[in-house]
Amino acid sequence: MDIRQLRYFLDIAETEHLTQSAHKLFVTQSTLSHGLRQLEQELDTVLFDRLGRGLKLSQAGAAFRVYAMRALREIEAGRMALADLSGLQSGRLTVGAFPTFLNTLVPATLAAFSQAHPKVQIEVRDLRAGPIEEQLLRGELDLGIAFHPAGHEDIETEPLFDERMLLVVRPGHPLAERNSLPMKRLAEQPLALLPRSFATRRLIDDSLRQAGVLQPRVPVEVESVEALLGVCRHSDLASIVPERAARQAPDLCAIVLTAPTMVRHAGILWRRGASRSAAALAFAARLHSMRLA
Repeated sequence: MDIRQLRYFLDIAETEHLTQSAHKLFVTQSTLSHGLRQLEQELDTVLFDRLGRGLKLSQAGAAFRVYAMRALREIEAGRMALADLSGLQSGRLTVGAFPTFLNTLVPATLAAFSQAHPKVQIEVRDLRAGPIEEQLLRGELDLGIAFHPAGHEDIETEPLFDERMLLVVRPGHPLAERNSLPMKRLAEQPLALLPRSFATRRLIDDSLRQAGVLQPRVPVEVESVEALLGVCRHSDLASIVPERAARQAPDLCAIVLTAPTMVRHAGILWRRGASRSAAALAFAARLHSMRLA
């Protein structure tokens, strides 16, 4: 078994088509098919079910895919370790970031890191908390930026900062002049919020219940904090958003919520026991230095 065979296998698992993978990998279809057969013979198992001209991962193939991805990630970590010896002069870094951070913490961190280490290639993926943990466990990410605690025991969290959730309204809204507001006052206030599938929405719902608001009025749900801010600009709907996002909307009025106060805990996520390259550690250090910006 060699790295080439693993790369062939993983690409075919993604495309489920030999011809497409051959074009992507710049090899002939016969070369790709031969490499796959060699891998299956060495493992003594069928990795794909043949469906006409297409392929679909078998149960064994799906199980092996997790380990193949992890193996390639560890090889890449080894390459990064060698690059570390030359002072981060090469290599690749893949980061998964919760959507809120892509418009707040991440841009300044990327700019500072890239300026300091211009030869390290960085990819940042826009992911929610669940996919960040899944991709860390599969070895597809070097680190993640999300809120903790994590949902999986094999994910280790490095605390980054705590962040309040604030109520935002447009100027001229009946609540616009308030500096703070008890949560129970939201019982009759129409809200625009993230969908219930978001961990942040579940935090909001739990806090509202603690304040005695059992059935909040939520006529609008949007899967984007930026879109929620836009809704507030053009209506009398209010929203509850992270403080960093509220800071980036100075044209809106931000109000501190009390009784209870809602706080999210941000952190850097790592796969427990996985090696950490100097590039990943340097990026994490940049995140810490930027967290109060």
